[in-house]
Amino acid sequence: MKGFFNYNKYIKGKVKISIAAKTKGKLYHLLERGYPAMVEGNQDIYGELIEIENFQNNLKVLDKLENYTEKNFRVNEYNRIIKDIEVLETGEKVEAYVYQFNLENINNRKVDTIYIPSGNWREYMESKTEKII
Repeated sequence: MKGFFNYNKYIKGKVKISIAAKTKGKLYHLLERGYPAMVEGNQDIYGELIEIENFQNNLKVLDKLENYTEKNFRVNEYNRIIKDIEVLETGEKVEAYVYQFNLENINNRKVDTIYIPSGNWREYMESKTEKII
């Protein structure tokens, strides 16, 4: 998300469009890692729909960031999937890639999480007064 460490490190200056959007899932904060994890669910999850320049090359960079190797690979930290996304401003619905947390990571080893009932990780982070870099 814009304004956070990984955005600044990996895609700042490479973004064509960034707009507020939502999808369905269930959202957690990973305590030891300091970043969000979305899994399957019915909750509204709020974030940003981002179109990046040089798509194929930057997708590889994002895959590396999210520890995604290949589809359904059991040791992926996140799986890259296509989900329905709704643009908040217009209500337009599109399909886009989303990185969804691989539940095998939770099932195979203990991962400390905090459930985020609002579905909004930015709001959660700001409420914790953690500095956004």
